[in-house]
Amino acid sequence: MSSWERTRYVPWSMVEQTPTAADAIDPDTEKERIFRQLRQEAAKEEATAKAALGEGAEEGSPGTAGQSEMSASPGEAGGGVNAYGAKPTILGMKSAVPYTNMDLFRNFAFGATIGSITGSVFGFMDGMRSAQDSPVLKNASNMAKGRFLMQGATRSGLMFGGIFGGFQSLKYGVRCLADPGDVGEIAVASAVSLGAMAIKPVTRPSIPYAGMLIAMDAFNIYMRDSTA
Repeated sequence: MSSWERTRYVPWSMVEQTPTAADAIDPDTEKERIFRQLRQEAAKEEATAKAALGEGAEEGSPGTAGQSEMSASPGEAGGGVNAYGAKPTILGMKSAVPYTNMDLFRNFAFGATIGSITGSVFGFMDGMRSAQDSPVLKNASNMAKGRFLMQGATRSGLMFGGIFGGFQSLKYGVRCLADPGDVGEIAVASAVSLGAMAIKPVTRPSIPYAGMLIAMDAFNIYMRDSTA
């Protein structure tokens, strides 16, 4: 039997495969998943400890109360920090997500990049529609039309980049201050972002596009959590 024929009987499925770039774990996604899992476990332990303390208080037994206090998480007995690193914030709430300037910059850069790309596409499409409807632009030269389209795409890209970058930064800030979960983060950040757009009449027509971006981000988070 030749070497080629022998390789046909090798159990290649049992050989350890090197993970590809598509199968590699995203560190940011994995970090957020671990933080949320730890937060859920900490909330369960805190609820169990409170229930045990309540039962001890009802029974009025000093021994039971002492055991209930010992059953609480060591972080709570040591000054309001649980075993998973959830610390009280300036709002009086607990959050297991530490604040860093680098994470804030990364969230803003991500939102600004996605927002500027999407905004440029929207601006280009609006410019094309305006060029077709305007009698002045119909008679203008191709260079003038191209300059008009580039100005509209640049202006829209900068606006949506700032809006979506601010939205992602607000989400990160809410996560660090209160950590209310994905729904609370999106609700607060979207209310502030869309409210800021509604103040100026120039940005009001772009509110539906910004709402679509926020809806896409929420759907992405839902799909990420459902597959985790």
